[in-house]
Parts: sequence; structure tokens; C-alpha cells
Amino acid sequence: MVEASTQTQVLYGVGSACLSIDALAATIERPRYKIAKALHRLINRGLIERREEGCFTATAAGQAFIAGGAEIPNGAPTAEAACRKPVRGTLRQRAWQAMRVQSCSFTIRKIAMLAARDEVNAEQDLHKWYRALEAAGYLQRQPRREAGTATTSNGLLRFTLLRNTGNIAPVHSIKYGCIRDPNTGEDTPCTK
Repeated sequence: MVEASTQTQVLYGVGSACLSIDALAATIERPRYKIAKALHRLINRGLIERREEGCFTATAAGQAFIAGGAEIPNGAPTAEAACRKPVRGTLRQRAWQAMRVQSCSFTIRKIAMLAARDEVNAEQDLHKWYRALEAAGYLQRQPRREAGTATTSNGLLRFTLLRNTGNIAPVHSIKYGCIRDPNTGEDTPCTK
């Protein structure tokens, strides 16, 4: 039989009681730091609430979860952990701002020139991000390409921004195959 995850043990250990981390550590025999981490994740899931300092109890959703006899698998991430949080001042954040002010279509090269500072492979990095944004419906590829400078060039892809949701750039999570939009709080799949 597989041992229940720490989150499951903590949720069932708390139940409808009002328990502290130390009280939980004494009853479920897990290290205090693991219990604290599990409590944090359960609070993010909306299954446990902190009523006051040192008092954790199950919410109505947590009580329903317990009544259903469900379990949280080991290593189960919360919805908030599914994608990275945005970092300000990055190439992608500057590129997002540049795309937002473009009134017509633009190329990756044009946005890279506007947004890059010291980044060596800015255009390549933006190309990966653009593919994810296009798959998630933020960008639309234009049918006509812009003429390239090399004689053998097929031309440069042109894009139009379809979803201008706010100031903060959407974050691409390769691991979860999604675009997290911090402006709306939505996760949009970006795998084809």
C-alpha cells in the first residue's frame, strides 16, 4: 500500500479541529518544515484556512474533500505553481511592451531590436515565446512575410497582437505546456 502524501495526511489530521503546526507534527510524524509546506499548498488549494496564529482548520471545501475520502497525490502542484511567476525587466517583458504599442503587424527581429539590451540570442528566445503565444491565441501570424535581407531568405514572419490583456507579459511554462497570464490569472494551453 502506498503511503498517503503529506498534504493528504495534514488535511485529514486537521479536519474540523483548530491545530497548530507543532500539534500536527506530533500526530502525523512528519518533519515540521514538510507540514508547513503542505499547509501552504493546502491554503492555496482552498482546502485549509488559517483562522488565527497557530490555528489551522479545514474549509468547507476541505471538509467535502475529507468526506469524499479523496487523496492528494505525492508531488501534486497547486494551480498557482503550474507556471512560473512573471519577472519584471526581462527581455520578454520589454518585448511585450513593444508589441503592445505596435499599431500594425511586426516581426520578431523588429521587436528584438526594440527590446534587447545585453541579450546575445534575443531573437531566438523571442521566437520560442512567439510560438507559444501564437498557439495560445495571443498572436496571429500574417499570411504575407516581410522581405528578408539575405538573398536566400524566405522572408520574416509577421505577427499581430490579438490579445492585449495588460501590462505584464504572459509567462510560458514549457513543463506544463501553458501560457499563464498574470493580468487575467488564466492558464491557456499552448501545445498543438
